[in-house]
Amino acid sequence: MSKGIKITAMILTCVLVVLSTMGGVWAAKKLASMPFGDNVSMASLDKEDKSVGMLNFLVLGVDKDGSRCDTIMLFCYDGYSNRVNILSFPRDTMVKTGGWNQKLNAAMGIGIINVQQKKDKEPEEEVIRQIKKMTGLPIHYSLTVNFEGFKEVIDALGGVDFNIPYNMNYDDPVQDLHIHLKAGPQHLDGQAAHDFVRFRHNNNGSAPGEYVMGDEGRIYWQQKFIMELLRQKLTPQLLTRLDEVFEVVTRHVKTNYSMQDLLKHISILEKIDFEEIGSYKLPGEAKYVGGVSWYVQDEEGTLDLIRKVFLPRSKEEWEKQKRMTE
Repeated sequence: MSKGIKITAMILTCVLVVLSTMGGVWAAKKLASMPFGDNVSMASLDKEDKSVGMLNFLVLGVDKDGSRCDTIMLFCYDGYSNRVNILSFPRDTMVKTGGWNQKLNAAMGIGIINVQQKKDKEPEEEVIRQIKKMTGLPIHYSLTVNFEGFKEVIDALGGVDFNIPYNMNYDDPVQDLHIHLKAGPQHLDGQAAHDFVRFRHNNNGSAPGEYVMGDEGRIYWQQKFIMELLRQKLTPQLLTRLDEVFEVVTRHVKTNYSMQDLLKHISILEKIDFEEIGSYKLPGEAKYVGGVSWYVQDEEGTLDLIRKVFLPRSKEEWEKQKRMTE
């Protein structure tokens, strides 16, 4: 079981907080005076180009020491249709770096070495380069958070109601990780939400339902959790929790996204229908190569997915595609 957080924190620390600005001018002014985590600059990121109609935000969830990046999600905004789509990357995705095959979640550790050797300023640069290479998409913003930050944000938001699909029982004394959740609807605090998104299998090795697919199954339930979190928390009541949420963000988030960017994007956020977020996984399959478990990308499938879903298009084009698939 990986130590890394298993869910995107951008939804929790960026989108959920950012959308509170929709409450009015007062909220915008209040947010403008707040710090948005540890602000950094990264050479591998792209500059926004409004003429392209695309805005992409990479979210990285890392373990306690920041050397392993196990949650990797790219949030893509289509400026023509105002749609948001999420592309998740399995942590075991095979990538080539330094002439060797490596798992994508090891890219952060490689990035740390790059920083030590003064090749990059931030460890995230290596992850960003790999995602851009796999998708061909620009990346404008990046956000990194650890699992402690995730738990604290959930608590700051007042927890979330969620229907746990299966009984979950897993213990790892080495990591001091103990997951014991009962199936059924319940209110999850930060610790329980953390346990849910980290679950992979039970102590006896059984993997219920979608979890039999390994990391793919976990991604499936992570995205379900995100959708429910958005549905419950994107309300005017979020304004009452701004101070507490931002206090957590300041301590746990590392990003190039600034308050000025936030204010610049308020008009965009007001147009997004968060009930229509699309969620996808990098095309490919899990397999053993040389006795090692990998997730091998389907490059042709990826190009097809990018062309059909992640490239900007008009609302009319989206509606036409939706009718064709019904």
